[in-house]
Amino acid sequence: MKKFYPYLFLALILCFSVTAGANVRSLTEQEALPNFADGRDYFSYAVPIPVGDGRENRILIQSFFDYDCRVCVNTQDILVLYSQINSHKVVLEEYPVATAQARFSARVFYSLQQMNNEDISDLLLFETDDPARYQALSVMDNLLGWLREQKIDVSAFKAVFNSEAVAKKTEEAIQRTEKYGVFTYPFVVIDGRFVLTSSTLYNDDYTFAVLNFLVDKITAERGVK
Repeated sequence: MKKFYPYLFLALILCFSVTAGANVRSLTEQEALPNFADGRDYFSYAVPIPVGDGRENRILIQSFFDYDCRVCVNTQDILVLYSQINSHKVVLEEYPVATAQARFSARVFYSLQQMNNEDISDLLLFETDDPARYQALSVMDNLLGWLREQKIDVSAFKAVFNSEAVAKKTEEAIQRTEKYGVFTYPFVVIDGRFVLTSSTLYNDDYTFAVLNFLVDKITAERGVK
């Protein structure tokens, strides 16, 4: 029987190697899984805010911004790219932050939107990421001069800016800002349940990973229901 001991020993080594290899792979896979935490990587509303239907079961991403916001420029690029890549899963909507004391940015945004000049609004967001430049363009005469440089009909812009339609949109923006408890910007709401702020939105890869984590979480929960 002794002549079989070496074979038994080799078999035990082989068995241990396979088991150890499986354990290493399992550990590596576990380490590769995202480990995002509520209160650190994202925040949750105590009571979710209903966002309504009509989006073909896609998850709503709401992005609140202001022109005086350097991080908002990068956030917009990240969210637009993410929504394009995942257009079958998510839909992106952008809103200006507005309060009863601060309406100017919202009126500018909705005026340019009404004139089908969203590209100029995007350009203005980039232009005003410098605080001094934002202060300058917060003065109507300076803003009109800048819009004129962008080949915008400033007479038409002023008419739209002072219109009832834009005034109504601005009031809605104020109510929406209050409803979602927007206290900073950028402020991104996922499905009326989760919030991302600049602490997460500063980095492309990190933001994509957290978005994927939350979208997958919501999708899985909807599947259970």
